[in-house]
Amino acid sequence: MVKNVKKASAAVIGSLHQFTEDEVVTVRQKLLTWYDANHRVLPWRTIAATEPDRSKRAYAVWVSEIMLQQTQVSTVVSYFVKWMAKWPTVEDLARATLEEVNQVWAGLGYYSRARRLHEGAVKVVKELDGEFPDDRDSLIQHLPGIGRYSGSAIASIALGCGVGVVDGNVNRVFARVRGIGADITLQSTTEHMWTLANQLVDSDRPGDFNQAMMEFGATVCTPKNPSCNSCPLSVHCVSHHRSGDQQERASITNHFKKRKMPSESSAVPDIECLPECALCLRKEDWDSSLGVQNYPRKAQKTQSRQKASAVVVLQGNSGEMLLVQRPKKGLLANLWEFPSIALTDGDSHQEKEVTEQLINQFAVPSSLSSSRIFVADVIHIFSHIRQTYKVYKILLDDQKGLTWPSRYQGGQWMTRKEFVTSATSTAMKKVLKAVEVSEEKNKNEKKMGLVEKSPDTKKQKTISQFFTAAPKKK
Repeated sequence: MVKNVKKASAAVIGSLHQFTEDEVVTVRQKLLTWYDANHRVLPWRTIAATEPDRSKRAYAVWVSEIMLQQTQVSTVVSYFVKWMAKWPTVEDLARATLEEVNQVWAGLGYYSRARRLHEGAVKVVKELDGEFPDDRDSLIQHLPGIGRYSGSAIASIALGCGVGVVDGNVNRVFARVRGIGADITLQSTTEHMWTLANQLVDSDRPGDFNQAMMEFGATVCTPKNPSCNSCPLSVHCVSHHRSGDQQERASITNHFKKRKMPSESSAVPDIECLPECALCLRKEDWDSSLGVQNYPRKAQKTQSRQKASAVVVLQGNSGEMLLVQRPKKGLLANLWEFPSIALTDGDSHQEKEVTEQLINQFAVPSSLSSSRIFVADVIHIFSHIRQTYKVYKILLDDQKGLTWPSRYQGGQWMTRKEFVTSATSTAMKKVLKAVEVSEEKNKNEKKMGLVEKSPDTKKQKTISQFFTAAPKKK
């Protein structure tokens, strides 16, 4: 006997969280007009707007989109210009080595992005004859590291495909304008945001419209202190209706009364549009002091894991430092770092552990290992990891004989100039900076005579001692 399986009922979504056909036309027009007058001039936008070659446009937008993941626009601009000057085409990038790619990328973080760009370039050249895929689904299929957002962005901006995009900025705009109070990390909320994006995107100017949405969220509908008074979409905005003064509420209410939604023709009565709506913000979650910043709502952030390592700068007489290359996979893959030793939190034997590992794994003489100089604690944040580096320094008379554990790909002695131009992480640059600050401080203290003298150094006489006769010897 086959049992009847009860199907889960579809979530109820009130019309408040959707756009009418008239609103779609109006919002498109307002956003594109705003974008034409206010958009930032960025190098990848210039290439996308002026480059006649489709593959060159796609390459430039692809590079920019990967760089912009988890990184601010202001930081990316100089990296993008340097990258395009070195590798102006996908063929140029495919001929580069991963080491060269990491050197140019150094400082941007999330180094797997650089590796995937390089892998993608090789694939486009070898498997696709240098021609980029011509739509979103093909981009996702063929390019490593390309997902729904980045595929849509490249397809619309570089290739003119009529697909919407959803990123953090777009999520915020939609959540506020449509009063979407559900957790935006939920799959159901995510799908609704994509539905709105694909409904709104302008088929004649898809790239410009998607960039307008993202630019609008980045510069007007910002996470904190949004510019609601100058917002071209305020009359359409549910969150502005709920947080505005009486006059503003009346104006926006009139707009909602005119919306052509047969199922819900009345004005917005309260926080909920329908009692059973899955996307509404609950009354008890509304904070009147936050206003529009009640939206969007996210799940509570995962607390960062605490990790600690000892990092030892081994420096020879000529000033060269030992760097070791990290494994090919994992965090900071293929990058160069100073010899590091993982520490157990709260371990009372950490100092002894560092000494033993320097001797056993790196063949540092025991006398130098135990007398290493502590420099400083350096803290660096890796996504969900809060990493503390306990930085030490050891001066070596002889650079020969040192080894490194098998987890490293190899080792190399580098000058400080070579270190700066090599593929090293921001964290290691912080470590070197701490060492340089410590060295400069010691130099200044020596100049000022503040460094402690050795015990056998003769003490300087006081003024009174100069005028006191020395006792006669018997």
